[in-house]
Amino acid sequence: MNPTLARLNAEWDRMATGSAATAALARWAAREPALSAYADPAAAIAPGPGRRGTDRAALAALARLAPGDDFAARAVLQAVLPGLMRLAAVRCADDPVSFEELVSFAWERIRTYPCTRQSSVAANVILDVRKRYRRHRRIEAPRSAEVCEESLEPVRSAEDLAMARSGLDDVVAAQRCGLIDEVALHLVLRTRGDDVPLATAAAERHTTAAHANCLRWRAERRLRPYLAAAG
Repeated sequence: MNPTLARLNAEWDRMATGSAATAALARWAAREPALSAYADPAAAIAPGPGRRGTDRAALAALARLAPGDDFAARAVLQAVLPGLMRLAAVRCADDPVSFEELVSFAWERIRTYPCTRQSSVAANVILDVRKRYRRHRRIEAPRSAEVCEESLEPVRSAEDLAMARSGLDDVVAAQRCGLIDEVALHLVLRTRGDDVPLATAAAERHTTAAHANCLRWRAERRLRPYLAAAG
């Protein structure tokens, strides 16, 4: 099993039991009647008798809650993990860390999911993630600084990496297991950990600031789900 998938499944198993899960379900049911029939969060996203996947009404209700409710967003992510795994295996087989990137893109889509959108939430999320991943791959080797800069978010979201010295050991561990390369590690450690200017870190690796910007952006995309699971 993919190690990130295993960590996410183990995390969900812990989350879906106990007082926090009970409180979450009560909170959801108060706003979304479709969720009142379930005994726990895991049941709300588990396939029922005669269904191939999660109850569409339940998942739609969770998606409406997800932008403002971390637990609901995590439940939606758990529900779409099998689809993300299939997407990684079928469409992204040439990228050994595609699943981690797909999870990152899915989390962003879930936290901004439009409540007015119709049809299957799971199918919509997978479709959006697939489109986002294809755009990401097209800019992975940008030919100009302009292309690279367009790929970077002008305002970093709450889900973006908050690099601090206390978390850099996990970044080093990620490089050792092959998630990012040595150049990306250097750029992340120097700019996020040592707080040196990107141009300085780029010069240390004999590359341009624009190229370094792209390398760091890709590395942080790959690191985000890894560090979230490690935390």
